[in-house]
Amino acid sequence: GIEVVLCGDGDPRSITGIGEPSFECISYEGLRGKLRRWARDPQPTMICAWTPRELVRKATERAARVLDAPYSVHLEDNEEYLLASALGRPYEALRRLPQRELNRVCVDTLIHPGHYPEFLARAAGITVITQELNEFNRAGRPWHVARPGVDPERLRPDLEPAIPRERLGLEPDDFVLVYHGIGHYANQHDLMSLYLAVRLLQRRGRPVKLVRLGVTEFGGVDPEAFRAIADDVPHLGDVPWRDVPGYLALADAYVQPGAPDDFNRYRLPSKLPEFLAMGRPVLLPRANIGNDLRDGEEALLLDRGDAQEIAAKLELLLDDPALCARLGEGARSFALENLSWRRNSQGLAAFYRELLDARVAEAAA
Repeated sequence: GIEVVLCGDGDPRSITGIGEPSFECISYEGLRGKLRRWARDPQPTMICAWTPRELVRKATERAARVLDAPYSVHLEDNEEYLLASALGRPYEALRRLPQRELNRVCVDTLIHPGHYPEFLARAAGITVITQELNEFNRAGRPWHVARPGVDPERLRPDLEPAIPRERLGLEPDDFVLVYHGIGHYANQHDLMSLYLAVRLLQRRGRPVKLVRLGVTEFGGVDPEAFRAIADDVPHLGDVPWRDVPGYLALADAYVQPGAPDDFNRYRLPSKLPEFLAMGRPVLLPRANIGNDLRDGEEALLLDRGDAQEIAAKLELLLDDPALCARLGEGARSFALENLSWRRNSQGLAAFYRELLDARVAEAAA
């Protein structure tokens, strides 16, 4: 019952890569004309800023002025960490820079320390993908945990693999891990820990193999060192979204590498709901959604996330088929109970209605 329009950077037709949208999609260039029409529409409007990054902030503030409408900001990462990592300088040092220097070094795809705190403070509300992200809600705005969902029919334990294992050089007895997603400056050390754990197990004579989907954009690690530990890993690159479940079906288990640090503590990697729904054992940091998973029942949790710990946890799985079965069933049950698109979107819509009702009450006071 809510009219939804998605405004994003680039060609709005590109969203069909993950299915035909049931809502209107426009570019930032097409926003100006829409704002003029919407300004004449008396219907209550909520503007949702997906992250406080500069490109989004500028468009959101312009729309809020024209429509005289409230906005909420969605947080899905430690934006301060991402900015500091991208620029190679501590966030506090960046925050103290003169405005002119900040304007020079900050790009539209990251936050601007001179604008983003005030942008959050003026928001009608804040939504967060993990509860920890509310730490950045320093103005104490109303907030809501907005979790994603997963399609339990598209991602399920009994799916047939997209291709036979032997086409990837895998043996019938191999214990296969599948990792999909981009490698970039913020997570490459985590990825290296996964590759090193696989190498460590192979040196111990364990038949463990890793299959990788997605691409790596090098930054923060030595490319030659990264390639050296990944030279025998099948890298399939980007695969169509519709085919991802079939490739996940190749796996005996999944690993989301990383420690509960300033990066992983605040985010919820989009692959984790998919891992859990597939009904295989999942290893992940004791952070974000890991805080809600029962260790040893619904997942195996990582305290350090280094190669040695990942290898030790995988050896538990290699030696205990009953543990694998229990973890797979627990992961699937957790996904069905906690990662429902219908339930989570209903909670989000209710939060937006509360914000709009508060705006009306404030205007009438």
